[in-house]
Parts: sequence; structure tokens; C-alpha cells
Amino acid sequence: MTDELKPWSVTTSRITYEDRWIRLRSDDCVTADGTVIAPFHVLDYPDWINVIPVMPDGRVLLTREYRHGRGEIVLGLVAGGVERGDSNSGDAALAAAQRELREETGYEASTFIKLLTSYPNAASHSNAVTSWLALGLSKAGEPRFDPGEKVELLFADLIAILGDLQSGAVIMQSMHVAALYAAESWLRTQASEGLK
Repeated sequence: MTDELKPWSVTTSRITYEDRWIRLRSDDCVTADGTVIAPFHVLDYPDWINVIPVMPDGRVLLTREYRHGRGEIVLGLVAGGVERGDSNSGDAALAAAQRELREETGYEASTFIKLLTSYPNAASHSNAVTSWLALGLSKAGEPRFDPGEKVELLFADLIAILGDLQSGAVIMQSMHVAALYAAESWLRTQASEGLK
């Protein structure tokens, strides 16, 4: 590592768009070598979570829903944004994972394991996403979808899904893909340690 990399200086910053989903911040910046970059747009999203629920038989619970950005029905994970009320319980990302699992699937989990935290796009997004493995699932009721949300649930073999991702038969959000690989690694490690 060198000391040549330095953060940019922000000379002015303004909110150029904001609603309940997103905030667009427009910054005028100066790089360490004096280059002016203005405006540089940053999407200020809330932090996100995703959850890989694992059934007692080892299958994972996945979602299918319409994703308007692509205009497609996409296979994915239980996921959502961290909301203000989630921070009341200490670990806001964990509270969001518990809430989203219950809302989208009707399931609750006795154990949540943090797999990884990553940046969706550090170049232009300010948020992080935390991925959780949910174990000890039990049905607690029916899903409670947000207005406009419709989610189909399906159970799948994790290794088969990873194979479909590698072959291109299935395309998912990259953050979901990273979470699935982290879950597979964690589960494989636990299985090998259990055999010792």
C-alpha cells in the first residue's frame, strides 16, 4: 500500500433529489492532485440486508419477484432496506433481517449468523449491505407484503442454484450471489468441522 491515495475534498454538497426511497447528493470535489470533479453524484440509499433462510432439510428459501429496473421477474433472496425503527433494537441490520424474513416469507429463525458486509457500489452509493444466514426456521404466519410488492417463495438446493448461476441459467443481483457463496462456504466449513 502507498500513501499516494487520498480521499477527495468536497467543496460544496447539495441534495438534488430526495424521496422516501433515495437521496441524490451532488458534490463538487477536488482530487488530491487538484483535479476538479463537479458535480459528482452519489446515491444515498439506506443500508440494505439480505437473508439466506436454510430449512431443516438443507434447502434454501428463495424469492421470485418483479424487478422494474430490469423489467424482469428475478430469482433472489429475502432482502430490504434498514429502516429507522430497526435501530431501536441495537443491531439495526439484524433487526432488519428479522423483520424482512417475517414480512416476506412468514418465517422466523432462531439463529441469525452474519456472513459478510459489503458495498453494493462504493463508487457512487453510500450504503452497505449485510448478508445473514437464518437457521432454525419455523412458520410464524403469512407474509405481509408492502404495497405493490408480490413475492413468490421457492425452496431450492444451494449447490444446484450455485451451478445455475455459474452456467448462466440463473441471473441474480450480485450482492445476492456473494451472499449465497458465503453461505455455502460457512455451511461447508460447519459440516467438515462436525465430521472431526
